[in-house]
Amino acid sequence: MIGRRQLPVASPVRASALVRAAWPAFWRSARGRRALAAELRERYGARGALLTDSGTSALVLALRLAVGGGEGKTVAFPGYACVDLAAAARFARVRVRLYDLDPRTLAPDLDSLVAAIARGVDAIVIAHLYGFPAYTPALAALAARHGIPIIEDAAQGAGGLIDGTPLGALGALSVLSFGRGKGTTGGHGGALLWREPRFDQPATHAAQPLSRPRRGWGDLAAATAQWALGRPALYGIPSAIPALRLGEMVYHPAHEPRPLSAAAASLVRRALVAADREVVIRRRNAAALEIAAEEGSDIQTIHPVAGGESGYLRYPVVDGGVRDERPDLGVLRGYPRTLHEQAELRPVLHPGEPPTPGATELRQGLFTVPTHSMVTRQDMEKLIDWLRVPTRLLVPVHADGKRGVRHPRIAFRRAHSK
Repeated sequence: MIGRRQLPVASPVRASALVRAAWPAFWRSARGRRALAAELRERYGARGALLTDSGTSALVLALRLAVGGGEGKTVAFPGYACVDLAAAARFARVRVRLYDLDPRTLAPDLDSLVAAIARGVDAIVIAHLYGFPAYTPALAALAARHGIPIIEDAAQGAGGLIDGTPLGALGALSVLSFGRGKGTTGGHGGALLWREPRFDQPATHAAQPLSRPRRGWGDLAAATAQWALGRPALYGIPSAIPALRLGEMVYHPAHEPRPLSAAAASLVRRALVAADREVVIRRRNAAALEIAAEEGSDIQTIHPVAGGESGYLRYPVVDGGVRDERPDLGVLRGYPRTLHEQAELRPVLHPGEPPTPGATELRQGLFTVPTHSMVTRQDMEKLIDWLRVPTRLLVPVHADGKRGVRHPRIAFRRAHSK
């Protein structure tokens, strides 16, 4: 029998939204898409919005617009990020250089970024991870000095803020994702936003193949399955199916961007309302988790950059090597490879790119803890215990040499004080 299993991340879907999405899907209505585009422009302070079938497709368009076509140009990527960045770069035919991240904030390491710019780049991609801001005023000033546009990958922005501005409203170009694990879902989908007049004409040209929406029955089916099985009591069922590869980082080749479906547009509009409520709950849960995480010397907490506030799509910590995953609680490791180690990126990666030690540290020790509204009080107690108490004892004996039971955190501290 399959037992209860907590979701690592949740994107709320309501039954009423599923019913309402069937109508635009049946008629292939474009009205909901126009309304969603207008809402995104207002919410994120954009001149325009293109609605796509995925966040990866939106990133493909962003790369093309940022470098004036793509082929032969070079973009700077963070060393630790989703493999979808590699897929977009390959399809857009751009070359890639890598810069490092600060493991204490998940934001770009400015010295590393300066070095990447010196090696030659035409655009910079920043990626907000788990709701933590990657965009900083210093980064913006650096890009402006060199005349390099910033592409803001806000797929995981999840309600985060920098100086009161929502993530997704910062770059010259911004990318949103409406996949199942991004906090706001339409089954599938994404959006490209732009804020500078120079992108008006190329964006209008890019919009032409996206003008006729798909019906989106597949998106509606995916969202319905998420609504039915995306709860702790039933999530163990899809998690037990190896072919679904839930919780894994899987490379999917990019394709020519397609339009967001009519059904997905309807779902996203209603999900935006639920997402605003959800971020309040995630921040409250993250505050409790942070207290537990900071009690032990065996774990490194991550804090937003100055002026930033995380949306806590998940609560990330860097472990000292003494904890294991707890899939039953939704506690999973981060990305299993840095982008430098990702085989799919190598065909477009400039040779001789320097190592990214911060990214390697995150690959080795980062765990994410669930924060969403389906985390119960009992779950929180277990998650707090996981944060406070290392899974494996580094010192299995007492100081006098006698074997016995000892509080794991005390054993860990004594081991590292010698």
